Amino acid sequence: MRLKNYEWSRHGLTEPLLTAIVYKKVEDGKNIAAYRFLYYANKVITIFEDNSYRGGEVIEETNEATIEGLAKEISKFSEDNDDLIVIGEEKIGLKLLEMLFN
Repeated sequence: MRLKNYEWSRHGLTEPLLTAIVYKKVEDGKNIAAYRFLYYANKVITIFEDNSYRGGEVIEETNEATIEGLAKEISKFSEDNDDLIVIGEEKIGLKLLEMLFN
């Protein structure tokens, strides 16, 4: 997995503390699917959508709202040629990136 982009921002009311998106790609670089990981104070929600644009499906919810748990979820659904985008609180995001890439 490669870090494609990151953006540090404060979350707004009802927004997740951190959002991570893993884009699945084929050989020619097209996005064929994506996993979105929403990190809230008490839950991590994983959403999947393929390129048919029928809408995302919640495929997993975990009550383990820790950075370690989030890193484990991202690793479970990602492969070497996937792209990762992280948006959210800087302190949480930096800790996540350290766990994923060290």
